[in-house]
Amino acid sequence: MGRVRLIPNERVGLHVAVDISMARYKVLKGVAHNIGHSFTSLMNYSGDDYVMGHILRFARSTGRDTLTIDFVNRESGPEELLAPPISEVPARYIEWFWDLVQRHGSDRSLVQSATLTLRYDIATNRPLLSAPQFIESPFTCDVRITDVRGKNYLAHFDGWWYAERLDRPQTETRPWWKFWTAREQMN
Repeated sequence: MGRVRLIPNERVGLHVAVDISMARYKVLKGVAHNIGHSFTSLMNYSGDDYVMGHILRFARSTGRDTLTIDFVNRESGPEELLAPPISEVPARYIEWFWDLVQRHGSDRSLVQSATLTLRYDIATNRPLLSAPQFIESPFTCDVRITDVRGKNYLAHFDGWWYAERLDRPQTETRPWWKFWTAREQMN
């Protein structure tokens, strides 16, 4: 329950609590910013890399450079960019989006459409200055929420990202305490 006003009820002699809060439109700008900032942040980690790094790696290997999450229709794609370990990330963000709408004081009935579009420029690459073994590419992330009146609320993020997980053949590793043991004798 949001803001509450007590209204006297003469019939029963008690006060009745009435929810007087109204769903607001202007907070949708904050929702757009928060969902985009979270998606592109260092807190969005899955498996062995950041979600942004996984998407970049998948984009480079498939040639598909744009990920879209449609919060209203609960759809995301293309599937090539959502392989494990990030296949469940869009579903989590869709749920969180609607939670943000409510917690910011708005209502889902006010949202006509809402999308997050992440696009990498996979044709542009440069070595990471501090660690040249990593190759980074520029990205843009745009969040657009359109309310039922047709007004758009936009948030734009851009920068450079690199995949921390390098695609190299997996070599056999041994525990540090077995450094003297030949690889064949470990089992």
